[in-house]
Amino acid sequence: MGKDLKSLVRCMYTGKLNDNVRKLKIATEELKDIGNSVMKRVKICEEQQQMKRLDKVQSWLRQADIVIKEAEDLFLTSSSSSQGLLSSSHKMEKKICKKLKEVEEIKSRGMFEVVAENVGGGSGSTVKTNDEETVGLEAVSGLVWRCLTMENTGIIGLYGVEGVGKTTVLTQVNNRLLQQKANGFDFVLWVFVSKNLNLEKIQDTIREKIGFLDRTWTSKTEGEKAAKIFDILSKRRFALFLDDVWEKVDLVKAGVPPPDAQNRSKVVFTTCSEDVCKEMSAQTKIKVEKLAWELAWDLFKKNVGEDTVKSHPDIAKVAQEVAAKCDGLPLALVTIGRAMASKKTPQEWRDALYILSNSPPNFSVLKLLDRN
Repeated sequence: MGKDLKSLVRCMYTGKLNDNVRKLKIATEELKDIGNSVMKRVKICEEQQQMKRLDKVQSWLRQADIVIKEAEDLFLTSSSSSQGLLSSSHKMEKKICKKLKEVEEIKSRGMFEVVAENVGGGSGSTVKTNDEETVGLEAVSGLVWRCLTMENTGIIGLYGVEGVGKTTVLTQVNNRLLQQKANGFDFVLWVFVSKNLNLEKIQDTIREKIGFLDRTWTSKTEGEKAAKIFDILSKRRFALFLDDVWEKVDLVKAGVPPPDAQNRSKVVFTTCSEDVCKEMSAQTKIKVEKLAWELAWDLFKKNVGEDTVKSHPDIAKVAQEVAAKCDGLPLALVTIGRAMASKKTPQEWRDALYILSNSPPNFSVLKLLDRN
């Protein structure tokens, strides 16, 4: 009877031990998944956005690694304990329960909204630009830069015809801001908007750049996403650059706190329409003008190359006419100039002039010029 009772008790402890081991294994795997997700977000912020992981995140990752290692060590010893003395099984069962509580506690602290912060100069990514396209735009860039320091200017609109250099100016200011370590901004955010306004796409870009990569993001509604973005940006100073805006972007619906004297944040956007500047409530509107002829001709020659322009006496005159067709637009002057760099006969230049005379500079025209 005594042996039967001992066997029954051993079976009860062994069953309870095995059940808790199973629970600990499940909890440990879940903690591993959470840890991997947090580390993935950290690496994106560090490698792509030059941000620094938060101290509390680093501490949590270290604690998670330690408790996972300790739990795995317990798995190795628990199997032998379940076959041994009753006292050993009881002690192991207590250790397993204690470790299960530790794992669950660390799991509960692993849901970080933000995992990294800027290192002094505002997190963000530089945008590639062509230095040759900045000719004649230095004054506009300087004006935008001064606006970033003015307290009564929160929203700045750059407007002008397509190809005049608005994006180039925006790029210059964005990159200059990021190159200055003590620029005063926590986030420097660049978003390409484009003609077909998609608010959720804007939200997705912002949340990635601010380091909020919650796995449940895709299942959230537009309003829930806006609330999360607002919660983070309302506590930080940010500079938001919106490129190629065709219609009003509702900042509040996107989750962006309206810039004001208190938060000292800034929103700078580019558009072809002065009306959009009004719809966006821009305190400062800056028109980007076409290049004067002297600057336009110098920029065109620089991209064509002096050797090509001087390769035949008849080319120089036609080249000036081709440059004039670019209408003072830096983008056209650079791209068409490069397309003509290899054209060394007057006939090729006359063909180009004919094409441009019958159609304004655009992508289709460039393809025609490349063929000739």
